[in-house]
Amino acid sequence: MQEVFLKLLQKLDSYQPRAGVPFEHWVSRLTVRTCLDALRAERARPEWRMADLSDGETEWLDYLLNKQADTPHVPDREAKSIVTRLLAQLSPSDRLVLTLLDLEEKSTQEISELTGWTRPMVKMRAMRARRKLRGIAQEMKLDT
Repeated sequence: MQEVFLKLLQKLDSYQPRAGVPFEHWVSRLTVRTCLDALRAERARPEWRMADLSDGETEWLDYLLNKQADTPHVPDREAKSIVTRLLAQLSPSDRLVLTLLDLEEKSTQEISELTGWTRPMVKMRAMRARRKLRGIAQEMKLDT
């Protein structure tokens, strides 16, 4: 509702009265568009919270964010699950570079040959993707 009211206030000066079309129709059309935009955005970026994670996934997320010395004593599938969830939040190119570099342990030269990107571009994409991944994980932690 707040977004609808904000848009109404922002676009009120662009309202053009028309014969036979009441103001309420304009308001309802703007409301429907705002709701559809919100649904499209939700579909493009599904949200998940700490409550969606198992205890093991929560431990791994804490480990990844806090860089603790001791790895969690939970099954590796929990680590794979949290990494998969985090990677799913990235764009395809970010996901690709991190998968090739960190999970498949390919060199920047190999990734450069596979993707057609230059080696400095591979390094820059990896750095930015890791930063995005860290931000996603921190947002997840804050949403507890």
